[in-house]
Amino acid sequence: MHTIVLKVDDFLELAKTRGDITYEQLSATTGLGVATLHRMRNGGPASSTAIAAICNAYDVAFEDAFTFGTVTPKRVPAQRPARRVKAAAA
Repeated sequence: MHTIVLKVDDFLELAKTRGDITYEQLSATTGLGVATLHRMRNGGPASSTAIAAICNAYDVAFEDAFTFGTVTPKRVPAQRPARRVKAAAA
């Protein structure tokens, strides 16, 4: 699926020059949640809100931090059925 993704290396270099290294610092600067930042840094799609937040927080153009790319959905492993537990004898 074609979508907008974060240019991770470019973004991290930009953030580092501004003193933002940890997820918490990135979150405080952008106003985005740590989970959102983690998802985008791992190749997940960027929402319009996230794009606007990053571009505004770091005063950069779209092309400086984002690109059009393909996101491959991660496969969720099948869950094993719950084990049955025998009731203890009274």
